[in-house]
Amino acid sequence: MRILCFTVALGALASCTTPAAENAQPVTEIPAAITGPFQGLPLRFDGYYRTDNGDVIRLMRFFPAGNVVLVNGTRETEKDLPAFLVPNTQGNPGLGLHNVPVNVVGDSLHFTVHPEKGEIDLHGKAMSGSLVRFLRHSHINGNREILEYIFYPDPPVGPEPASK
Repeated sequence: MRILCFTVALGALASCTTPAAENAQPVTEIPAAITGPFQGLPLRFDGYYRTDNGDVIRLMRFFPAGNVVLVNGTRETEKDLPAFLVPNTQGNPGLGLHNVPVNVVGDSLHFTVHPEKGEIDLHGKAMSGSLVRFLRHSHINGNREILEYIFYPDPPVGPEPASK
């Protein structure tokens, strides 16, 4: 049995040393180092963060330049929401769409959105690449709540599937 295991392991090792042209594999692209205001934070830029509260869905997407785009919606508009999360969106407070700069101090994130009336402050932290947590303080009605946003990656981009 030991001889069989040794032979299988030796064969696997030998297959690793074959010429590259014979076993061409796709090269995994290494993401560029994050520079700018989010440097050193575990934020991700290849998707969006989401939190649900009853029928209300809130999405946010951070961009390396130092801004965040936020959009609110409902279950009926859920599938259309990610399309609004682009770096140059102009925003529309009536639709709950905002594009604002993020103030980064140490590992803390702070930004303010301006709905049709008043303002809402968000203070938070990237807990990991898959979770950001914010204290949302509405200066409109005084409400304070802790919101946890979970990360959802962009769908994979690649070649079209082969036709049947």
